[in-house]
Amino acid sequence: MFLSIVIPSHNRAIFLKKAIRSILKDDEFGKNINLIISDNSLNNDIKNLYKKEYINNKYIKYFSSKKYNCLDSNVNRSIELATGKYAWVFGDDDILVNGVLKKIIKFLKTKQPNLLVCNSKAFSEEGIIESKRMPNNKNFLYEKDDNDKFLIDMGGYLTYVGAIIVNKKLWIENYKKSKIGSFFAHIDCIGAIKNNREVHYFGTPAIKMRLGSQTWLSKSFQIWYLFYPDIIWGLDNYSFYAKQKVIPRNPINSIRLMLAARAYGRIDFQIFQKFILKSQKVMNFNKFIILIIVIIPLKLFSRIYLTYISIFKKKQTINFSPKLAKAHLNRILN
Repeated sequence: MFLSIVIPSHNRAIFLKKAIRSILKDDEFGKNINLIISDNSLNNDIKNLYKKEYINNKYIKYFSSKKYNCLDSNVNRSIELATGKYAWVFGDDDILVNGVLKKIIKFLKTKQPNLLVCNSKAFSEEGIIESKRMPNNKNFLYEKDDNDKFLIDMGGYLTYVGAIIVNKKLWIENYKKSKIGSFFAHIDCIGAIKNNREVHYFGTPAIKMRLGSQTWLSKSFQIWYLFYPDIIWGLDNYSFYAKQKVIPRNPINSIRLMLAARAYGRIDFQIFQKFILKSQKVMNFNKFIILIIVIIPLKLFSRIYLTYISIFKKKQTINFSPKLAKAHLNRILN
């Protein structure tokens, strides 16, 4: 096989069935493409789904991966199981854009990229929220010396692991198991792959990202404001300027970012006590302001932030989608 679509899956058989169905509908599946399921679920729902519906499909392989018990380790496990030259890390709650596989295969065979970052759509059960997550719908090449441009453009977007199609050999050579548990070990690996190499961006949306189904939402404060900056600022051969454009080194000391965190429901009084109150990274005056922020009722704060976006943040940029932001906030308000 040339391309393995690898799905690290956890306790979401209902979503996974929809994801697989979208892949099987594409006429290219089975020609140059197979499917790998790496299941680290706490139950047998996915295993039973495979036995019931897919066990006789020679292009779909199932692996029990219970000991790979976090997202990072299961993502890595799924790529290690890939039999193709390339591996596409596909979210078990996401949907393939109809008819895109032929374009993907043609691009991979023509360009032979080290790494391909795919544009995507965002959706919920109500329909499409964002028809293209990245404003640029044209293919683009990042040259060997474009490290900083790549990080500035993609540092935020690549938190979405489903956008990644990677040369398996390069992934294995550059993946650091010491980053497992950060939820963004894949970004560290991608940053290493990019160093002194060309990488490509595929502008046609290829995958639909489901809003609000992430399994790590309860840990979102730690993930976004502690783990994520550690990963970005730990990257080698990227400038201070580029890293700062992606995320401040110490975002929990940023009033602006804590305002946004409160609006999205990522911080409350308990989290303030645990991560802000005793932190030496946060100035005392900022602690006082953040305390005021967290005691304001969440829905009131979300409504205010929604109004702010509607008036002042109307334009989609590389690092901000008004439609996606509004969808997140409306989920809180409704």
